[in-house]
Amino acid sequence: MPQSRTAQTVASRAMGHSPALDADGYFTLIAIKRYVVKTAAYTVLETESGTCFLTTGATAAFTFTLPAISTGPWHFEFIAVADFGMTVAAATVDTMLTFNDAAADSVAFSTASEIMGARILVDCDGTTVVATGIGVSHRQTMTVTS
Repeated sequence: MPQSRTAQTVASRAMGHSPALDADGYFTLIAIKRYVVKTAAYTVLETESGTCFLTTGATAAFTFTLPAISTGPWHFEFIAVADFGMTVAAATVDTMLTFNDAAADSVAFSTASEIMGARILVDCDGTTVVATGIGVSHRQTMTVTS
């Protein structure tokens, strides 16, 4: 059954996406990434799911703190634009799954000359939070803290 425009609007607000009708009158979701610049420590809200946070203009290293896992599902992306360390920390210690660690506290790109352009993708399904570091070069080092 085709969805009404009201249902589309409610769904889009709830999921942070833009609705679109297909040829049969059913709605689909088109992901629209939001970009937000932060220059100091910030606690991310679950309602910001789908947001890409950039460190443009930062003048010192800082930490993004994730929402509680129980508030998932959510997804975030963090990109180090400024040449200062960027850390993404779990709301509760020992609850982040990442490279070679099932009980991490945080992940970071903080090695001098290996920061700019690094990305951290974080996904949560409501029971598990997974952080994946992606460097633009194989020489960028992601530090895992347990």
